[in-house]
Amino acid sequence: MGNYYFGDAARDKDDSLDHHMAFTRLRQHWNSLRDTVHQPPKARDVQPHILGAALPFVFLVENLGGEILRLKLGGTHLCDVMGMELRGMPLRCFFAYNERPRFAAAVEPVFTGPAELDIRLQSSYSGIEPPVLARMILLPLQSASGMIDRAIGAFVTKGPLNHAPYRFEIERTDLHPLHAETAAVTPPPHMDMKPTKVPYLRVLSGGRAS
Repeated sequence: MGNYYFGDAARDKDDSLDHHMAFTRLRQHWNSLRDTVHQPPKARDVQPHILGAALPFVFLVENLGGEILRLKLGGTHLCDVMGMELRGMPLRCFFAYNERPRFAAAVEPVFTGPAELDIRLQSSYSGIEPPVLARMILLPLQSASGMIDRAIGAFVTKGPLNHAPYRFEIERTDLHPLHAETAAVTPPPHMDMKPTKVPYLRVLSGGRAS
């Protein structure tokens, strides 16, 4: 069985996951909504139309406690990865079973820190095709009451999606606590403000929470 690592020379030549526009647009919009460097923005202030072409890759989760992050909004790309609708599904459904405790430990500081989380992934080996590479980021959000119990994120894969659903293994996690930021939040560069059709982002309700 061949293993694919993010440190491979071939991987180093391809920075498409590092610089994908979905991560850039989401982070720019998230930063533009922040009042201080130490606190995340309010979930109600997020404006999906500003995210434009990034919407298929964007998702919104609510922290229900007990290691459950329920998908409330999900871009169409996430549904393509799983080959199904994701109504009310937990975010951990993207991870291989043996990786879920590690994911739970990695994501907890997003809400308790708060902190930004960046995860590099590859799909579990299927014996049919090379693993699909992926990257996920999670950025904390405050509810209307001021609790940090929501997060907005982006999930991007590299390679064809021919055998959904995919389950992913964690290659690397990077955590960036908000309190470690010392520079003031600066306005983001100009972004394309063209409106985007809503179907790229789906409201997810009901379903299972396990």
